[in-house]
Parts: sequence; structure tokens; C-alpha cells
Amino acid sequence: AFLFLMPFCLIQKPIPGLWPQVLNKTTASDLEILIWTSTNAPNTFELFVLSGVFSFVYNIIQFNIVHTLSPSATAFGGNFNKAALVFLTLLLPFLQVHELPGWPYNFAIWMAVLGNVAAFSFYSYLQILAKREKAAQEQKEAMMQKRDMVPFQEGDDDDEDEDEEEEGGCC
Repeated sequence: AFLFLMPFCLIQKPIPGLWPQVLNKTTASDLEILIWTSTNAPNTFELFVLSGVFSFVYNIIQFNIVHTLSPSATAFGGNFNKAALVFLTLLLPFLQVHELPGWPYNFAIWMAVLGNVAAFSFYSYLQILAKREKAAQEQKEAMMQKRDMVPFQEGDDDDEDEDEEEEGGCC
């Protein structure tokens, strides 16, 4: 994706806002703006690089979730940031952009958020149990196949000794 998008970063585009006064031109490419930012505002550029690292780690985690649990668990998990924002907005009033509704509605929102968390947790738990059960079944089948592959040897059987004892022989 990076290599595919690189040519588009070199295309000159009209610059919105106050950027024409800052760059002293009316058009610029994304790469020119990025280079200007790295030289004139290195802290902002560092945040840009850090966001790339976070994005990469997030994608690796999401890839592992798809292969560990299921695509549907990934779909649930993809909405985690929205659910977390709703939860934090309810929990921390200074994050609220708008005033929350009164008593019965606020309670309904809390129950909905907690219900969603509980549902996702229970779903993930069921997925993990199903994977464990499947792995145990596969292991059991593998052991049965391995046992069936071992040839039967007459010398290993202790039934001959028992037959002699039943007939009255002592040695």
C-alpha cells in the first residue's frame, strides 16, 4: 500500500487554510509539506512518526486477532476504540463535548456500554473454549492414529503367562 500511494504524495495540490502564507506558494505536494514540517516543527514530525509506529503495531495486533480468534472477533474488536471513548466520556465528565442526558437515559447508556463489554467478553471466552476443544479433539485423533499405526507383536502380550497359570502349571 505504501509503494502504491507514494506517487500520489508527489502530486502538487492546492493548499488550504493558512498554508500558502507559511510555504509562500499556492500549491504543494504532501512530501513538500512533510519535509517542511520535519525541518520547522520537529516535535510535530516526531508525533507523525510515532503515530505510524502505533498504526503498525495496531495492524499487527489486528492480524494476530484474526488468526487467533476469528474475523467476527476482529470486527467486534475494531469498534473497541468507539466503545472506549463512550465509556471514558461517561466516566470522565471533562471529556464531554455535550451535556449527558438525565437520570433514566444516563443509566440506560451505562447498561448498554456494560452489556456490550460483557457480550464481547463472553463471545471471546466461547471462541477460546471452542479452539481448546478443537485442539484437544485433534490431539486425541492424532494419538488414536498413532496407536493404530503401531503393529501388534505377539511377544508383548502377557496372556500366554496367564493361560499357563489357569491350567495349573506353576513354572
